[in-house]
Amino acid sequence: MGVAGTLVLVAACASSPDAPAPPARLTFAQRCADPAVVKCVGFDTPAEVDPFVYPPHGMTDKRARVVTDVKASGAGSLRFDIPPNTPADTSGSYWQNFSDDLSVQFGEGQQFFVQWRQRFSPEFLRTAYRGGGGWKQAIIGEGDRPGVRVYSCTEIEIVVQNTDQRGFAQVYHSCGGKDGAYEGLDNVRAISYRADEWMTFQVQVKIGRWYRNDRRYQRDGTVRLWVAAEGRPSRLAVDRSRYDLVNTNPAARYGKVWLLPYHSRKDPSQRHPTGHTRYDELVISRSRIADPL
Repeated sequence: MGVAGTLVLVAACASSPDAPAPPARLTFAQRCADPAVVKCVGFDTPAEVDPFVYPPHGMTDKRARVVTDVKASGAGSLRFDIPPNTPADTSGSYWQNFSDDLSVQFGEGQQFFVQWRQRFSPEFLRTAYRGGGGWKQAIIGEGDRPGVRVYSCTEIEIVVQNTDQRGFAQVYHSCGGKDGAYEGLDNVRAISYRADEWMTFQVQVKIGRWYRNDRRYQRDGTVRLWVAAEGRPSRLAVDRSRYDLVNTNPAARYGKVWLLPYHSRKDPSQRHPTGHTRYDELVISRSRIADPL
């Protein structure tokens, strides 16, 4: 569940004409009222959230729970604890299908957007995790199907993570399934994480024709990532157009998201301060989502 690579910064485009930014910042409720939105999660109550929280591998106690002390909006947020002496799966994960009835999934010729707010404790950001390849933030991947539970490491996945602990969000595609590799996408700018504030992250996935791992590249997909500091407009961090999204499974479509601080190769013998990361205001939409108010 990890990837490492060489950082490349490329020139940023001035705009994204196929995904223009909405003109106004909006509250969470206003964003969720958009008819293009297919799911919103406010992380306000344990009853809403806990059924979708996995504990760390091999454990029964969960390390992610709804808290009410710090939130971006509403009554609560989802807090993950990252204790010392933990392996790669430090804290488990939270997952959601794009629709409860599994009817909303995305394939060839379609696009979608996933936005979330995230907050990082100073201890989490300043700790150099020994051996670690960089903690994840989100995995956008294959949706469940009737009778089929899909887990996070899939061929089609798009992953946002702090690759190589560089201190800013980066993106890669595929859990080792595209031409046998985890394929990192170049950043157009490095937007540093900021402690103790609600940052906003938004991913666009535009699917052309699926790449079948046959070396016949179509160059007709797009993956973008926007990042915003609290109270500031989003800026484009990753802009990869003319891109091939791999899928060799005719039944597979994008339809599920995982939120998690999974950290490949993290050394479980390291005693470090307990860190925390919080999530709030998850929005999944068929069109570009406004920045939060």
